[in-house]
Amino acid sequence: MSKYLLIFPLLLVLSCKEDTPTSDDLLSQMNSINDEIEALIVTSCESSDHCVATPVGVKPCGGPTKFIVHSSETDQQKLDALIEKYNDLNSKYNEVNNLGSDCSVVTAPEMDCVSGNCQEIES
Repeated sequence: MSKYLLIFPLLLVLSCKEDTPTSDDLLSQMNSINDEIEALIVTSCESSDHCVATPVGVKPCGGPTKFIVHSSETDQQKLDALIEKYNDLNSKYNEVNNLGSDCSVVTAPEMDCVSGNCQEIES
């Protein structure tokens, strides 16, 4: 009976342990969500007022890793939900891989409506 009393708490602790996703699992999930984001993005525009830059990703020091340039015709609510999932996974990926960063600040790009599509303007 006493050995069962020792085994039960051990089994309880092991069953409550949360599975930590691997780096590959996280990267695969991030790539899948990135594909969904790219499929959702609309770039068509009539003027530069229709162009938007939305931050994506999480640098280990904080702030986004990049901005996605798109049209205001994109379903922003769906885009924000996908980006939130992506960012959560990106934070976990950074933690699992113990990543560091140069801590540089990524700023929103200049954009314009060029030939009917929102595009980042290289400076």
